[in-house]
Amino acid sequence: MSSRRRQMIGAGVVGAAVGAAAVVAYRATHPPEASVAPRLAMSDGRSGIAPALFDMPPGVTHGDLTTPDGGTIHYAEKGEGRPLVLLHGVTLRHDVWAPQFHQLADRYRVIAVDLRGHGESKVGSDGLGLPRLADDLATVLESLDLRGAVVVGHSMGGMTVMRFCGDHRDILEARVSAVALVATAARNPVPARLDGPSRALLAAGQAKVRAGQPLPTATLMPRPMVRLAFGDHPHPRAVEVVQSMITSMDDSNLLGSLEGIIEHDARNALRDTRTPSLVVVGTRDLLTPVPAGRALARHLPGCEFVLLPRAGHQLMQERPTELAELIDALVARHLGEVESVRQAVATDDRPVEAEQVEPPAEPF
Repeated sequence: MSSRRRQMIGAGVVGAAVGAAAVVAYRATHPPEASVAPRLAMSDGRSGIAPALFDMPPGVTHGDLTTPDGGTIHYAEKGEGRPLVLLHGVTLRHDVWAPQFHQLADRYRVIAVDLRGHGESKVGSDGLGLPRLADDLATVLESLDLRGAVVVGHSMGGMTVMRFCGDHRDILEARVSAVALVATAARNPVPARLDGPSRALLAAGQAKVRAGQPLPTATLMPRPMVRLAFGDHPHPRAVEVVQSMITSMDDSNLLGSLEGIIEHDARNALRDTRTPSLVVVGTRDLLTPVPAGRALARHLPGCEFVLLPRAGHQLMQERPTELAELIDALVARHLGEVESVRQAVATDDRPVEAEQVEPPAEPF
């Protein structure tokens, strides 16, 4: 294995192991823009975004919920109307959704959660892992008495939503009207040939933490490494926000969260999920690339699959306007106002190519 590949995998274990391993494998086997059609023909990623969009707006309130195992779930909210619950990816926090607070709080009750072990949320006695995160989502929906909610999960947040669909189907059916899965995958995104090395490096990191030694996350996740999470022309402020979140996360919680991702496989849960759904992927996403997104959509009956050209993994920061329009379109589809997301978003001067995929013909 080359020194460059070792560096990528090693950095992934410390700061974003699963994603970094996927970067190596995907770059080695896919030329740029391979298998990217159909796509959403909105922005090419070059339009400017005001830096203030990456800071939380005024008027946001905060709260904490207690979990059954004694942990706490911190959340931020603003606005009124249909609940819009936002779940971030590994190493991130609720404020990575700042653009959505700016753009959607005028028509939704926007609620962004710190997943356990992230931000101000505290881990309870049951520890970390996707089953615990799914339980926490159930706690949020029930404790806040949310009904008709749209739940949007990014990366590990999307995996949380998938696990929730399988473990809490009664709450899903009673309280959730639609789900959007953004830059995520139905199972562990690390290629099989890198699974063993990733687990070994993760175990080494855990041994280091148990010995009381800090992980060199800040050293291994410099700005150029964090930049790999983005597509073309990201705003420097967005990259700065993500780097700050990664390097400020507790080492033990980081490794425990990554371990949960490695064990992720929600394909069976998705097969029986009938909630209106949308999968959104950027064509330059190296962490959960296009084939993973398309495979995910195929496991959700009636799911629509949309690609954002030249965008990477951080879609909420890279393409906030497009994501807002897609959320509105998903709600319109749920209400029966349109037959598809494509119909809701497309205009005469901006055609949209979105794909409705069907489950695989053979059992998975």
